[in-house]
Amino acid sequence: MAKLWGGRFSDKEMDETVLEFTSSLGVDKVLAKYDCLSSKVHVEMLAKCGFIPQEGKDQLISVLDELALKIEDGSWEYSPKHEDIHSAIQSYVEEKLPVVAKKMHTARSRNEQVVNDVRLYCKEKCELMGKLIVAFQKELVSLAEKTVDVILPGYTHLNRAQPVVFSHLVMAYVEMLERDKGRLKGALSRLDVCVMGSGAIAGSALELDREFVSKKLGFSDISANSIDAVSDRDFIVEVVSVLSLIAVHLSRISEDMILYSIPEFGFLEIGADYCTGSSLMPQKKNPDVLELIRGRSAQVISALNSLFVLLKALPHSYNRDMQEDKKPLFESVELVAAELAIMADLVKTISLKKETALKALQDEFIYATDIAEYLVRKGVAFKNAHDIVGNIVKHCSDEDVKISDISIAKLKTFSEQLEEDVYELLDPVSSVNNKKTVGSTNPELVKKEIAKWKKKLR
Repeated sequence: MAKLWGGRFSDKEMDETVLEFTSSLGVDKVLAKYDCLSSKVHVEMLAKCGFIPQEGKDQLISVLDELALKIEDGSWEYSPKHEDIHSAIQSYVEEKLPVVAKKMHTARSRNEQVVNDVRLYCKEKCELMGKLIVAFQKELVSLAEKTVDVILPGYTHLNRAQPVVFSHLVMAYVEMLERDKGRLKGALSRLDVCVMGSGAIAGSALELDREFVSKKLGFSDISANSIDAVSDRDFIVEVVSVLSLIAVHLSRISEDMILYSIPEFGFLEIGADYCTGSSLMPQKKNPDVLELIRGRSAQVISALNSLFVLLKALPHSYNRDMQEDKKPLFESVELVAAELAIMADLVKTISLKKETALKALQDEFIYATDIAEYLVRKGVAFKNAHDIVGNIVKHCSDEDVKISDISIAKLKTFSEQLEEDVYELLDPVSSVNNKKTVGSTNPELVKKEIAKWKKKLR
């Protein structure tokens, strides 16, 4: 089978064991449509610059268009004996056009081809990921809008902290995902560079039209340095870094939902389609989908780490080690895309248990900060107010009583500033409604935030 390299080597077929070990076709077949497109534009450029006759160009374009359709519908059957997707496509064209196809690889190296193909792949996938995030954000905003009247304990250190409306927590996820979108956009802006024309390392002695190729392929710029162009994998690391953070965010959201759904919390229920049972215990309803999303975040983090380790000691410029960069990228993209899509569907099934949340809010210690701020409004220094309320909490713990069980006369022994109206603070609705700061859990402010995001995501 013809190789893209020869002359220096004998015509003897590569040892099958060596071919199997060195071949990347099993992984980089993902790049088939991008390589086919790049080859088509490269042919157009070569014809424009006088290196391929018009008739030859038309023939090559026709065959590449034919191949592109086969790639799209999955009917292309390539031989596994090719070294990579570039060789497979070149071979297909040579079988159809044995003479003119030999001009197709003029002024082109696989070193630049693969980088350019991966950049095209990353451009498409970053845009897809952005759309999946928006779809997930829309479902979260919808959930927030429907649950703005539900109050539950907010947690710090996994201990009850202060009452919050559930919608406020959900909108925190929307903010988190928005930052992910921003990072994707930043990564996309830096990878949107065409490297064709860089050759294997030093560029080309032939007069090529790099701008033509860049524009036709939809890139915003061309690479400035041929050595950097073929050896740069920063963009892959950056994309997988963003995906790692998205995976971590999805893992944290999953963890919240897992905790809130178990009987010990009991604030929400997840649709049965996203849970499984136990092979032994009939009562179990396990949130397996969320657990797998939480668990598989490790795969994306590991992919990022593998890329750093792969690149850390490579000399410039291209090295075959770089063949191993695509598997962690492709797997991370497919995993995170699937997780975003399934999470968007999963949140539609969430139902809240308002009464269970209200029972948890009967823990009056959760209103300690409200009482401290009440004292501050009466002129007490916050440090002193903090100590006063801390002493009240300690007294309640020691005596096994609630704050509301303490008479006003007894409360005044802790601070003369405490009046009858302090008991009104021991209420979840009062607690959230009293919040004044922008970005707080006050339901009216949360509603404004929801309205803003509905408009933004529209």
